[in-house]
Amino acid sequence: HPGLKPLDEHGTMQISKEDRCPMCAMQVSKYPNFVCAIQLIDGRTFYFCSAGCMIRSWIQPEIFLGVEREKLRRSVVQDYFTGEQVSGGLVFWVAGSDVIGPMGPALVPLKSVAHLETFKRRHGAKTVFRLSELTDANWKQLTGK
Repeated sequence: HPGLKPLDEHGTMQISKEDRCPMCAMQVSKYPNFVCAIQLIDGRTFYFCSAGCMIRSWIQPEIFLGVEREKLRRSVVQDYFTGEQVSGGLVFWVAGSDVIGPMGPALVPLKSVAHLETFKRRHGAKTVFRLSELTDANWKQLTGK
């Protein structure tokens, strides 16, 4: 189900205690450092406990959200270092670091090359990618699922 409140007029997440991740049903408010969102063209917003759940839904919205890809408007994630809410399509994503999220090894969003380089020195990185590059095939390579 979509969240109780959509993104606000600035594109900021408005998470309620009742909001559940549509992928795993976890209460998203318990994971404030990892929560992210997908907003549909009609304004409905789905909140996720982690980037992995959000990205999987972004790749196959027909299966996981019950909507066609054309109905997706944007994704919103939090930069790992600043917590700033930014577009999931604009960040660098890191897989294979030592950061653990609510669902295990985290997919980490970083908003700049400087953040990416700092993160790699501190936490490692097997793969760096952009959301637009993901397909079912390389999702399986990244996650083994």
